[in-house]
Amino acid sequence: MLSIKNRLIVITILSALGIVVSGYSLKLHYSIGSSSFCNFNSTINCDAVNHSWASEIAGVPVALMGIIGYALLLLGGFWLLVIKKITNFTWGAMALASLFGLGFSLFLTGVEIFSLRAYCLFCVTSQLLMLIIAWLIWKTSVARQGLRSWFFQ
Repeated sequence: MLSIKNRLIVITILSALGIVVSGYSLKLHYSIGSSSFCNFNSTINCDAVNHSWASEIAGVPVALMGIIGYALLLLGGFWLLVIKKITNFTWGAMALASLFGLGFSLFLTGVEIFSLRAYCLFCVTSQLLMLIIAWLIWKTSVARQGLRSWFFQ
């Protein structure tokens, strides 16, 4: 079993990896040509996903939203590691952010499965990273303090 400090280190590392994966997806989103690196066929095709109707919400690339979300989780994990004062508010904020990120990832997974019928390896990697991060945060946060005490000391 990982200690809280080790879980925070893993969360921080996975969040940094999520920024890299989302950054590459953003690069693919804005690329004009084909990226043969992750285009295997019509089903496993990063270009089909990154250039689809679902790659932007209100004109904002989904990959950019991923970068921002992972950056917030990275900052939260880094804050808890450096300050060494583990506050209920910070855990609560990270738990809510990870829950939102996981929900958004599940929505995008559903879009890939049911609408696009195509999968982006970087998107799937990002979705798995968010699942692991959310699980670690929730397991640590809820086990440590319970749901009710996040914002009420």
